[in-house]
Amino acid sequence: MAKTTGPLFSLTASGTVGNTITYANWKGRPYVRRRVIPLNPQTADMAVVRNAMRCVAAATYNANIQTKKRTPPATVDKTAIALITPDGLAWNNFLAASMVGTNLDNYTAAQAHWTVHAADQAAWITAAQALTPAMQPAPQVAAFGVAATPLSDGNVFWVYCWGLFIMGLMIQPTSVPPVYA
Repeated sequence: MAKTTGPLFSLTASGTVGNTITYANWKGRPYVRRRVIPLNPQTADMAVVRNAMRCVAAATYNANIQTKKRTPPATVDKTAIALITPDGLAWNNFLAASMVGTNLDNYTAAQAHWTVHAADQAAWITAAQALTPAMQPAPQVAAFGVAATPLSDGNVFWVYCWGLFIMGLMIQPTSVPPVYA
């Protein structure tokens, strides 16, 4: 990235010139870059990835809130995750990465097992709603931005527990959800 001093014979410059270069500031530092027109593909594949990230974000957000508002076992989860988190990562980033996996492998496996445990989903929904604060459903979007059925709060809780399982902190989620009393 080019570092600029007094761009365009002024002390500051921002915006695009000639549809080719853009002047901007980042953390108080002026810079110049080539103009890029961002793309926002709304294909079915992108919808799958974005929906997975919405679920993981909802689970990670709830884990953060749980650790701020509750005593154990939520703080026990945070402590256990923090102990095995690689250097340079925050515990909640490591949790999110564990829920996603490489190429959505962990998330896809969690959803496949969620489908297998269809008879037990009501118990997971009840457990997710019993958390303080309650786990929230994850909004979902189909291809081309069409609204889809949100993932249930129980499904989001299942993915969270699956992430703990991937890290080796919990047994594989089964028909009986964990209880956070």
